Amino acid sequence: MTSDRKGAAIGQVDLKKAAAPGAQRGRDTKLQQLGRQTISTLYMLVRNVKMYDPDNDIFVQPFENLRTAINTIVAVDGLYQLQACGTAVYVNSKQLQLDFASLDNVRFLTEEFKARDVGGFSVSRPVQLQELKDFIWIFSPRNEAATEEDGVAGKKLLNIKVGKFAKIRDQLDKMEDNAIEAERKVDRKKYALTVYARTVYYMRKFIERLQSGGQLPSMSPAQRLVQDFVDIAAEQRSHFLGMTTTRSVDEYLLFHSVNTMQISIVFGQELGLSRAQMHELGMAALFHDIGMAEIDPTILNKRRQLTKDERRRIDLFPLHTVKTLLKGRSLDMGMTKRIIASYEAKVDYSVPMKDKAGNVKLMLPKVELGVYGSIINVAATYDALTSARPFRESYGPEVALTLMMSDMQYKFDPFLLRVFMKVMAIQPVKVLPPGQQVISFG
Repeated sequence: MTSDRKGAAIGQVDLKKAAAPGAQRGRDTKLQQLGRQTISTLYMLVRNVKMYDPDNDIFVQPFENLRTAINTIVAVDGLYQLQACGTAVYVNSKQLQLDFASLDNVRFLTEEFKARDVGGFSVSRPVQLQELKDFIWIFSPRNEAATEEDGVAGKKLLNIKVGKFAKIRDQLDKMEDNAIEAERKVDRKKYALTVYARTVYYMRKFIERLQSGGQLPSMSPAQRLVQDFVDIAAEQRSHFLGMTTTRSVDEYLLFHSVNTMQISIVFGQELGLSRAQMHELGMAALFHDIGMAEIDPTILNKRRQLTKDERRRIDLFPLHTVKTLLKGRSLDMGMTKRIIASYEAKVDYSVPMKDKAGNVKLMLPKVELGVYGSIINVAATYDALTSARPFRESYGPEVALTLMMSDMQYKFDPFLLRVFMKVMAIQPVKVLPPGQQVISFG
């Protein structure tokens, strides 16, 4: 028996045992393990082919490990199909569960794939070592040929079919949409967590492409995700607000965008907004801070006082937000509302009251701003205060609201701030006059 057949046979036994009735979980675990192994090995090979030829002795064992892992999966599933874009990696249509420490390696690998117009590859029969070497040659700096489905000129592939980057990216977007539709029918409380996770994933992909200068994802998935938040907000309000404690210091903008959107929707529900209005509000809130993605992170996370130039750059971010929202999209009424709300949520329109000597005695909030912008302003400030940043610890909910009601109160519509106190259940307070159930916004 040749080494190729032996490796495939061993893998076939292992995976078939795992695939026995009642052991599907074990089989999936094995697939995850082998899938992560192939990604790790591909990263090492693609990185080092920049310096060494694929025939170099340093590659002997990694190529053997890669061949064995791929052929093991092919032996049982009849296919090894890799699809990769950004930090999303799928093997045989199952997303790999990657640990945080490996994400940088995955990003490096998928960026190299993208640079060579590769989104992944598929194998339907046992692959040979030479063919794997010819595939890795695609990423060599000595290769100047364009990548086709059968490899590059002079090193054509027989059993490996290369997937084009744009096609794979569209496939992954479609798979994500189908998964969302399938999960709509599950338990609503569990689905709330799923929607939160998928919205975080979508915003991560949006921010990554914005920062890399790539084509931005369609906003259609975001429209559906926000609608899901609107649909189940009434059923799981306390659960929704509890999810806003899910934060990451290293990805503040990402989680801040999703949390602000959630809080704004629940806030809008309390104010009596219609479902259509809550959807408009949610979309505006989700992208209200997106301009921050174009500011140098070293400035945003700076522990010391900002210079005038650094402050000027940050002050310009609402304009970056408007620019991003308009990229490749028509200026319809919905987009106009989104732009206005995003801008008003971040611009300080407070009015100073001065004495005869010209000294500021009191700062009054400007209450005739748009309702969406005013709501987002309150929600975003609360989430920012209760989020940990590199330059300070997070504040507790009570402390955050105390600051908003005292030192920062001039920034907010006082009526909306009282409603927000009720939304967050910090204290029971009657905010609407007797007989009035909802507030009209014209």
